[in-house]
Amino acid sequence: MTSNFDVKLLMAIQYELPLTETPLVDLAENLGYDKDYVLKEVSELINKGVIKRYGANLNYKAFKDVKKAALVGFKVEDARVKEVAGKINRIDVLSLKHNFLREHEEYNVWFTIKAESVERIKELVSNVASECNVKDYVTLPTKRVWKMDVKYDLIKGVSWSNKWIEPKSIPTVDELGLDATMVRELESLSASERPFKVFERYGYKEIEIVEIVRELIEKGVVRDFSGVLRESKIGFRENGMSLLRTKSRRVAIKLIKNYPQITHLVERIPHPKWNYPIYFMVHARDKKPIEKIREEVKEFEEIEDAITIYSKKNLRESF
Repeated sequence: MTSNFDVKLLMAIQYELPLTETPLVDLAENLGYDKDYVLKEVSELINKGVIKRYGANLNYKAFKDVKKAALVGFKVEDARVKEVAGKINRIDVLSLKHNFLREHEEYNVWFTIKAESVERIKELVSNVASECNVKDYVTLPTKRVWKMDVKYDLIKGVSWSNKWIEPKSIPTVDELGLDATMVRELESLSASERPFKVFERYGYKEIEIVEIVRELIEKGVVRDFSGVLRESKIGFRENGMSLLRTKSRRVAIKLIKNYPQITHLVERIPHPKWNYPIYFMVHARDKKPIEKIREEVKEFEEIEDAITIYSKKNLRESF
């Protein structure tokens, strides 16, 4: 539970992390904390897995090798979940983002996969399904990401961010003349006074790296500069994937405007067996706020149906 942690620090590293040459030192000053305490605490929280990472939160569409994505649902017998999950987890780490066991009578293993094209994604999914001996599955390519910003309000007990609509298209790091490996390293910085100093090996001064991150935020390549927490370590036991059946794309704008609790809002290409084009995620300590939002959204005139599939286990971290 969060009572064991410095809630003020965890909130600040998510919502108020300065983009400077010395972000943690400046964060400490802003909070009125001793810098050595913040450096030590952040380092320990990273080691404990409470803070997954901090740095530049990258937009996958900026990388040509993983610029396309899809959500995949497998129908797996309970006795084979561990076996199948293990095989899914062997997918290249850059291509596999999430892998969850969810509560649904048909499709219960859900993972996201990325590649250079939708065609390649379908090929990869077909190969994995064959290896796992899974006959029934749905592949749902991403049509548009409307919002992606995972932050947890430890006071409200629910995910929360007021981020507006994500750009429809962004440049790739290659088009910007940047080294993709270097940019990916910006996502996980060390808990040190000067975390950007290590980038001197790429030929950049610390202030130049800070300016690069600032420019990448403006271009949509970096979503923001912040810390990312692991929900299971801070008492957020529920994450609900709500699926909407609708013919109106504009419902996405209404959702962003009215529900800052949403972390992911994605439009997907439906499957004949799975006709839900809009997906959104809400994380919370219990199901009440998730249920409340779904029931309210269900009353929108544009909505034909709305269901929520809850996570039972993070298969990527379990096997």
